[in-house]
Amino acid sequence: MFVILSVSDSNKHFSWAIQEYEKRLSKEVKIGNLKPFRWDNQSFVIEKETESIVSTIKKKYSGYQKILLIKEWKSYDTLEFSSMIKGKNFVFIIWWPYWVNEKYLKEQFPDMKEFSFWAITLPHWLAKLTLIEQLYRATTIRTWKKYHY
Repeated sequence: MFVILSVSDSNKHFSWAIQEYEKRLSKEVKIGNLKPFRWDNQSFVIEKETESIVSTIKKKYSGYQKILLIKEWKSYDTLEFSSMIKGKNFVFIIWWPYWVNEKYLKEQFPDMKEFSFWAITLPHWLAKLTLIEQLYRATTIRTWKKYHY
């Protein structure tokens, strides 16, 4: 099972594409959107959104392998990614524009890993679409299923 946990208010830009991959992955993927905090104080927003992520993971996904999407980390090609996500339940964390308190997340989840697609910043909806597409691609590689229909 794959969970994409995202601090976002919508998937409106590419909701049709995200929904298509959700349909293809059927019961293997779940997308959880956490409501972003609106406040002028950036530190407050980071604190509240990080607490929301931690609380949600502890309540719903405590036994899952946690992976924080971050641009400054090692990236994997598709085959490496496919191999990396084999045999476990995963929760992928996509944060909102102000970042998260990474130190606090690591204190709460010492087994959390970090993952990068590239050393670029993507809008949350595009990161979500890219991630769900790669999850689908990795799943098809593992099961020898045809990728293109």
